[in-house]
Amino acid sequence: MSIRIPIRFITVFGVTALVALAVGIVFLLGLVSATQNTRLLMSDQAQTLVSAMERDIALWLRPVQQQANWIAEHVADNAGELASLENFDQFMLGALAATDQVAGVALLTPDFQVRRWQRDKSEAVSENWSARPGILTWFDSGRNRSEPSWVEPFFTDTIGKTILLHDLPIRDSEGQLLAMLAQIVPIEELSRHVAELAPREGMTPFVLYGQDRVLAHPSLVEEQSDIESSEAPLLRLDELDDDVLKRIWSPDEKELFFLTNDNVLHTSGAFIKAHKRFYIYLYRSIEAYGPTPWIIGAYLNTETYGGAEGERLMRSLLVGLAVLLIAVIGAFFLGRYITRPVTAIAMAARQVEANELDDIPALPGSRMRELDDAARSFNQMVVDLRERTLIRQTLGQFVPEEVARNLLSDGGCLQTENATATLLYSDIEGFTQLTETLGSTRVVAILNAYFSDMVTILERHLGVVTQFHGDAILATFNVPIDNPDHARSAILAASEMLDSVHTTVYAEHCLRIRIGIDTGPVVAGAVGAAGRLSYTVYGNSVNLASRLEVLNKQFGTQLLISENTARLAGDVIPLRLVGDVPIRGQARSIKAFTPEREQAAGTRPCDNP
Repeated sequence: MSIRIPIRFITVFGVTALVALAVGIVFLLGLVSATQNTRLLMSDQAQTLVSAMERDIALWLRPVQQQANWIAEHVADNAGELASLENFDQFMLGALAATDQVAGVALLTPDFQVRRWQRDKSEAVSENWSARPGILTWFDSGRNRSEPSWVEPFFTDTIGKTILLHDLPIRDSEGQLLAMLAQIVPIEELSRHVAELAPREGMTPFVLYGQDRVLAHPSLVEEQSDIESSEAPLLRLDELDDDVLKRIWSPDEKELFFLTNDNVLHTSGAFIKAHKRFYIYLYRSIEAYGPTPWIIGAYLNTETYGGAEGERLMRSLLVGLAVLLIAVIGAFFLGRYITRPVTAIAMAARQVEANELDDIPALPGSRMRELDDAARSFNQMVVDLRERTLIRQTLGQFVPEEVARNLLSDGGCLQTENATATLLYSDIEGFTQLTETLGSTRVVAILNAYFSDMVTILERHLGVVTQFHGDAILATFNVPIDNPDHARSAILAASEMLDSVHTTVYAEHCLRIRIGIDTGPVVAGAVGAAGRLSYTVYGNSVNLASRLEVLNKQFGTQLLISENTARLAGDVIPLRLVGDVPIRGQARSIKAFTPEREQAAGTRPCDNP
């Protein structure tokens, strides 16, 4: 007897031990020794770095905002001197001396008289700006607010540079607008300040205006008047001479596993082929300086900035990944060996579900005890199912398929059923004469071809043939197969039967049939002796459908439908009233209907001999 190994032994002591060993080594060489501490260290450094940049920029711009409030207070206290703006010359030039980042200050009164003071020239200029549309729009914006604001960067001919404009509406104690104060900060000054924020080698700070324009960058420290203009005051990101920063929105790694991403700080990384280096991007978006967010951040050269920590982390991770890969490969092949028979059982089960019993191969045995038992049991189950299917198919040749299925599912018992059903009774015209002329052998061939055609049509419309009586067919709708539209289905089936008989040759002979249809209560079940039962239906509708079939001779029709069926079927096909039909054995007559159009009109393919 062959040795069979329990699957529990392999899964518990084989795969589990191997995976536990791999995970232990990964944790020992990677996470325990370096990963966690390095991740925390670099995350803290990233948060601190970007926070420090944001704080330094805020501190650098805060004097501009504070000076605006101070100037506004002075102008409001001396509102009487606004008629002659020259009275503020000494005060404004003194204010410029206190803020190195401000290149100029201007006061604009409601009559669009302006006086501007410029640092580099230590002089003041008076102008009338009433003919400048942009100034009118800007001044109108100040009428509706009292808070300071940062205007979108623009190029000004006054100093020939792109500037940041900080403005503040100056109002008197009653809220009347006295003047608009404007302070200009050249963006090259912001770049100069940002360039001084890099604490270590390998770090390049930057400030973007939105995602596609550069506001501050170390390469923009020198005056850039040759590339600045009123049409393009800010350099586009793709125009900047910085291959690394250009990749910020198309990184290779959108989330770095050793840095923390949150709603404030964003991290990513990219390998720059030209530099043969991997760079880390750290940035956050702030909305304190105008309508468009500033993106403040820096990118780090991983070789020079934090290189030691990164190298230790990468070495640990590489070793851990190598061990993990070996463990995964080993577990894969071991798991594959274990699951191969399970997969075979699953595939065979799907074939059973699809009723493809003849195509299922016998499952091979296994050295694992549980899988070997499962294969043996499954093979025996397939054998039993094949026998059960053969019984059902054989039984279905003598009783309706649905009845055979119910018999097997109910353990051989078939319950009597009361239902409202539609009965269809059909007969072949001149069948007796046909039998006498052709003989029984040829007639059987005709009937087999005819019955096969008719049963296909009936089953397509959910009809069940419960009886073949000579050349006659008795079919039921809504029993034993539920069909709420049984009346419509019966009429459609009858119409298709007539069309098919009209256009089909059965064993070299054409046939004509008559059909009667009625709807009413019936009793369906198995009837007969203890050892010989037959499934059939009983009820007045059975007799009435048969009677209507015969009455087709009297009215020269091929299909007669009772008023019960016509009422339930609705307008499935146009019908016409044939008349009141007396029914033998019943006191009252019924209304009978037939299709308005002649069924299967046209030339027949042959004539009966």
